[in-house]
Amino acid sequence: MCTVSFVPVPNKVIITSNRDEKSVRPAATPPQQIQTKNGAVYYPVDTKAGGTWFIVNDKGDAGVLLNGAFTKHLPQAQYACSRGSILPALFDNNDPIEAVKTFDFAEIENCTLVLYCNSLLYECVWDGRELFLTKLDASLPYIWSSVTLYNTAMIADRKQWFNTFIASNPTPSQQDLIHFHTNTGKGNDIYGLKMNRDNAMLTVSITSVALSEGTSLLKYTDCLLETQTIHNIDNS
Repeated sequence: MCTVSFVPVPNKVIITSNRDEKSVRPAATPPQQIQTKNGAVYYPVDTKAGGTWFIVNDKGDAGVLLNGAFTKHLPQAQYACSRGSILPALFDNNDPIEAVKTFDFAEIENCTLVLYCNSLLYECVWDGRELFLTKLDASLPYIWSSVTLYNTAMIADRKQWFNTFIASNPTPSQQDLIHFHTNTGKGNDIYGLKMNRDNAMLTVSITSVALSEGTSLLKYTDCLLETQTIHNIDNS
């Protein structure tokens, strides 16, 4: 939920997300298949709020959520519903991109969505008052870091690590990207990609999907239990 990369390679797109959470938050359940009126979706479930931060459907589409918008905000005491409810609601529609345009974000905390649907890439930023929807060039790689956990200098360093990685690995495999998300900045517990701030806030899982024509490979690593869950998804 707090670090996301998008990397296009020949005949494939790879999206990877590190979830950084408070250690006292109950563990999420691994991705599971859930049937909707528009087909199957797969996502891990946050057992506290019931939502998710990473979702994939059987059409080769995916969405990821990060906490925060453009700048760090002061949270309200209470919100109407969890940010984790957004992705399941959007992917209950045939076209999540169209759905996000009319989604009611009122009384939901600031967040950023990365949506890849119908081979199009969008960044959707809700700043608590307005939704900013930006179409991105899906032929380029990107990385996002949550502004609620990382300041401007930290985000710049992480982007430089990513740019260096891509320059050295222009066509990385899914496993290469999982390795990047696991080991980059190792020893830097404050803002290394797999972070651990005094065992109070830490990276609890890494989720990655490789989307290609006809199939998707979803890999979920629970960093605390050191277990992995894999789904081969038929998109045909």
